[in-house]
Amino acid sequence: MKILFALFLLALTVSSAYAPCKFIILVTTGDREDAGTDARVSLSVSTANGKKLVIKSLKPWGQKGHNNFEKGHTDKFEGSGKCLPSKPCRMLLESNGKGNKPGWFVDKVAFTQIEQKKLSQKEKTFNVNRLLARDESPGTLFVVVDDCAK
Repeated sequence: MKILFALFLLALTVSSAYAPCKFIILVTTGDREDAGTDARVSLSVSTANGKKLVIKSLKPWGQKGHNNFEKGHTDKFEGSGKCLPSKPCRMLLESNGKGNKPGWFVDKVAFTQIEQKKLSQKEKTFNVNRLLARDESPGTLFVVVDDCAK
C-alpha cells in the first residue's frame, strides 16, 4: 500500500510539473537628468489569459555588486521559473520609492522567455517612457503597460 501511495504522489508530481524557463529582462533607464534610482524595483508580466510571472525584486536577478537603474543604462536581469503559456502582453513595473533619489525615469523593459526543453522563445518589449515618482507628474510609483488588446 505504501508503494502505491508513493507511486501516486510521484505521478501527481510529474503531471503537475511545469516546464522550466529562463527569463532575461532588460530595463533601460532614461538619459535625462536625475533619471536613475536606488529604489527596489518589482516586475509582473502576464499573458492575455492572466497567467503571470511576478518578481518581487529585480536586484537578486541582476549582477552582484552592480549599481542598477542608472541614467542612460540598460541593466540585465536573469532568472528562472514557470514558463508562461503564451507571449506576455501586460506589465506592471513598480518602485518602492525609497533610497537616494527615489524618482526614476524608465524608457523601456524588454522581456524574453526561453523554454529550453522546446528550444522556443517568447519576446516582448514594453515601452514605458515615463517617470515613476511621487513628487513629480504623474505622481505614481508604478506603471502598467497593457498591450493585450492590440
